[in-house]
Amino acid sequence: MKRLSWKYLAGLIDGEGCLDVQVNRVNGVQYIRPRLRINMCTPAKEVLDMCVTNFGGHLTQRTPKNENWDISFSWELVGYRLTCMFLRNVVNHLYIKQEQARFLLWMETSIKGEQISEDIKRAIRDELTAMKRDPHRLSEKAAERITALLKR
Repeated sequence: MKRLSWKYLAGLIDGEGCLDVQVNRVNGVQYIRPRLRINMCTPAKEVLDMCVTNFGGHLTQRTPKNENWDISFSWELVGYRLTCMFLRNVVNHLYIKQEQARFLLWMETSIKGEQISEDIKRAIRDELTAMKRDPHRLSEKAAERITALLKR
């Protein structure tokens, strides 16, 4: 099977990808972990199959809400190990989502395994949303905000 370059994958993430977080609750305690998703329609499924083969994660078929739309597929990496390992290889090739990726990588070293409050969860999601609206918003500012909330 053909291998995809990191630059190509960065382009997919910038164009068709989503970098966000997933919240898990274990015995009433919240934990947060990074997530990468790339959604594409049926003709591009082969590319997503290569991603699963080379990097892990899972592929989900999505049924269209409109009968005129094509079936789509979503490749997803969840968790610090897989997501951050992948992001470390593409972060320097990203343009639009580089700061979001840097923020998720910061989370790996700063809040991995930490219990988080509703305020911190909301702040992390707010910062990622702000970075989606303004790709030049610095991840360092987001990290400072979350660090201040952790110290409270």
